[in-house]
Amino acid sequence: MGAGRAEAAWAARRALMEGAAATPERVAAACGLKAGTLADRAEKEGWALPASAGLSRAQRIARVHDRLLDRIEREQLRADADDAPLDKAGVAELAATARILAKIGEITRDEDGAKEKQLERDADIATILDRLDRQIVGLARHLARHLATQMAGGHVHDAGAGAGEP
Repeated sequence: MGAGRAEAAWAARRALMEGAAATPERVAAACGLKAGTLADRAEKEGWALPASAGLSRAQRIARVHDRLLDRIEREQLRADADDAPLDKAGVAELAATARILAKIGEITRDEDGAKEKQLERDADIATILDRLDRQIVGLARHLARHLATQMAGGHVHDAGAGAGEP
């Protein structure tokens, strides 16, 4: 294992020890393996991998959101079926779950807003670059005309005269 791979392995080991998510890529790095090698072996031997392996952060947040929402709905259905109000602990648990759902909603809205702002900034930058490009082309044409005039000895040829004609 080269020095770079050894350092990467130790960084991955440290991350795992400090509580980072045990992603397939991180485990492979900690073991000094390529992620593909580890994935092939896991598939070949039918390893039980966590359901969140390979999911993006947004996908994992959406899964947590869905589970919490399902939990609230189950509790409400159970309370409706029993035709009795929830007990104090049940109400507190649902309130806490609802707060978590609201926080998850804020996080995802913030991410969506950031993406929209980035798209707007990208569009603005593209517009500015397009204007700069047009200005550069205009300046290049102006400079070419100026140089052509200087090279002709300051004389402008008759309009319509072909190249090499007096």
